[in-house]
Amino acid sequence: MTGEQAVHSFWASFDIPAYDETSVPDQLAFPYITHEGAVDTFGYEIAQTASIFSRSTSWAEAVSLRRQIEEKLPKGGKILPYDGGAVLIRRGDPWAQRLADTNDDWVRRIVLNYTIEYIE
Repeated sequence: MTGEQAVHSFWASFDIPAYDETSVPDQLAFPYITHEGAVDTFGYEIAQTASIFSRSTSWAEAVSLRRQIEEKLPKGGKILPYDGGAVLIRRGDPWAQRLADTNDDWVRRIVLNYTIEYIE
């Protein structure tokens, strides 16, 4: 497993589909998560975003998913091992914010800011 695969596995661990934001299929069922896929060398912190998408008149489902992610990603971060190293993933600032979808009034999106750092 690579570092990128370790990060993807983290986002895919919430019992809903997760996609690299550059590889999202055209027709999706809600809810789902998208995430960035940047890579750098050891010892450099990389700012990233992930998004929770749900479709509802309420924010309840999206907020519930955000809370599940918070349970698996404490403020101090989490180490994601992979073959040959590990990735430290931490919450960014601000951690989460709601965004409106201009194409669909029922789409609920929460953007999560996080950082990753490749460590040995």
